[in-house]
Amino acid sequence: MIRVGIIGCGAIGTEICVAIDRNSYDGRDLGLDMRLFFVIDRNEDKIKRLCERLSNPPAVRRCGSNAKEVGFDDIVEEVDLVIECASQHAVREFVIPALEFGKDVMILSVGALADENMLRRVEHVARKNRCRVYIPSGAIAGIDGLKSAAVSRIYEVRLTTRKPPESFADNKYVRERGIDIKEPTVLFEGSAIDAVRYFPENVNVAAALSIAGIGTRKTHVTIIADPSVRENMHEINISGSFGKMCIKIENIPSPINPKTSYLAAMSAIATLKTISNPINVGT
Repeated sequence: MIRVGIIGCGAIGTEICVAIDRNSYDGRDLGLDMRLFFVIDRNEDKIKRLCERLSNPPAVRRCGSNAKEVGFDDIVEEVDLVIECASQHAVREFVIPALEFGKDVMILSVGALADENMLRRVEHVARKNRCRVYIPSGAIAGIDGLKSAAVSRIYEVRLTTRKPPESFADNKYVRERGIDIKEPTVLFEGSAIDAVRYFPENVNVAAALSIAGIGTRKTHVTIIADPSVRENMHEINISGSFGKMCIKIENIPSPINPKTSYLAAMSAIATLKTISNPINVGT
């Protein structure tokens, strides 16, 4: 039995907790040998609503936004796997302590690792304590092919993300520039490192692509707000010594949080299956 701690009870965190609790998703058995031990969120109401949906609520429920506030050191020792699905801040606040305690972690706010110093630190601490760090592919496909291509030479990785305007509601970058979105509008063009900095809730996929491929400074990102689309769309173009790849994904937005895609939660749950099952397919 793998004991699990969850940080973040939002849209994706809730889906993960319910999947672990029921050992199924959309009526399909998952074959997980897992049990929820703790949940952490800065919003007590979110914790309450989540636990009301669970048949076996976690024994420990803590409210707060930093490790000291929730007494993280006291509860992390009781689990085998810590899953972060809250924010880039939560990655910085909770992931390193979990690794220091020798716990495996899953990171969903992978944009935090666009900071090369943070990525190196996570890798160093994980190696030192013989931990595993799992990063789901999220709302995109093609990570397996990109990892294979990276064994040799990759010449270019380009990501174009197109989402409905409501996906960028309250985004500081858009607000400060007074961008009025009445027609398809390019909000950003540049490196993945800047895309993740300015759009932390929208393009975690850019960070995942960068880590698997040629890094955040060389991965090129274009972000478009388009009133004519209802899906979250990603197009990835990769060229290298292997040849060329073009992957296009049209995701249904999460009904709870339109800034993220329904597939992102499924990707995290599929990663849990990878952790639990002895046979795994794919690079």
